Amino acid sequence: MLNTKELEDHLSAPEFLVLLDPDIEAQEALKIGLKELIARGILRIEQKPSKSRFQPAQVRLLLEPGSHLLNPVLRRLWGDLHSACRHGSLINQVLQRLQKEYGPDYGLFKHKVILPSLLQRGLLQKQTHKALGLFPQTRYQPTPDGADMKTRLEHHMDEARRLLPSLSADSAQVVPLLLSLGSAALLLPGIASQFQQINDLMKKYSDDGGYIPLLYSAGDSSKEANTLEQAFHQIDVALADAGDGGSDGGGGGE
Repeated sequence: MLNTKELEDHLSAPEFLVLLDPDIEAQEALKIGLKELIARGILRIEQKPSKSRFQPAQVRLLLEPGSHLLNPVLRRLWGDLHSACRHGSLINQVLQRLQKEYGPDYGLFKHKVILPSLLQRGLLQKQTHKALGLFPQTRYQPTPDGADMKTRLEHHMDEARRLLPSLSADSAQVVPLLLSLGSAALLLPGIASQFQQINDLMKKYSDDGGYIPLLYSAGDSSKEANTLEQAFHQIDVALADAGDGGSDGGGGGE
């Protein structure tokens, strides 16, 4: 299992993602960061039906207080969202303001927020070389500690992917495995569709619900779990729209 101290240090899902692949697109890191805030109950999505079939539904981002956030990446993201929402909370407009903060591809979120955190934690290191012997390029590689964590994380995620389809039958194995993954569990494909089942199992096998942040907001009802899954989908849609140039409305709905 992953070291308990790693969970106590509150490594975020975006940091886990970049540790696994330092060359990952920044937009993917932002996407999982937004989803983690949703899973922690700090960011909510509100969708209002369209008044006309010719207009998209209005999708808004609503922020809860985030002063208790300990992770520097999530705390910075919450702060930037808070600033972006001051002038309107329609999701596409907020993402456009984040592009002004982070760049059109959200690159600065990765290069100015996530990578410095991983460097400070001693999990990544810079390697500079000259392309074609002329142009300096910087690459990020895991340190020995980072490589060790990455190897164990990949192993546990592979095991989780294998067990999740038979969640009920293998619950005695899955629960400690998900606990060991912490927020990295959010990186598992299709995890959102299983929030309610995971939540029910965690209540059965763990006194405190465990560390996995998504379990704190999945709630007691299937309706709340479905809402969480829908919110994740809205983030996917809105970022895809923003990547395509976005819209001048407040869409992002289906």
